[in-house]
Amino acid sequence: MAMRNPAIQLILIGLIIVFCSCTKYRFPNLRVAEEKMVRDCQYLDTISESSDPGKFVTNYQFDEFYDGELKVMERANNMEATHIVWMYNYPIGSAASAYRCENRLD
Repeated sequence: MAMRNPAIQLILIGLIIVFCSCTKYRFPNLRVAEEKMVRDCQYLDTISESSDPGKFVTNYQFDEFYDGELKVMERANNMEATHIVWMYNYPIGSAASAYRCENRLD
């Protein structure tokens, strides 16, 4: 049964894009944890990133306004961290400690 209604097709495509762009699914091997959960894990590094300050000056709408969080998660993922512990996460910037755990803590 083929869908011939273009409105339904556009809605389905939009839903697929939204679900694929969620942060949780961008970094499937990275989990947010608390300090007590990662005490037996290998500490990798403390990562801090700033959000683009120009975004706060203009009234232009951005897709990812708080990109400091995404930058931290991307860097942690690149160093093959399995867990991060947020130190701070604000619109102006974010910081987290990255850990690699042998056993899954989920």
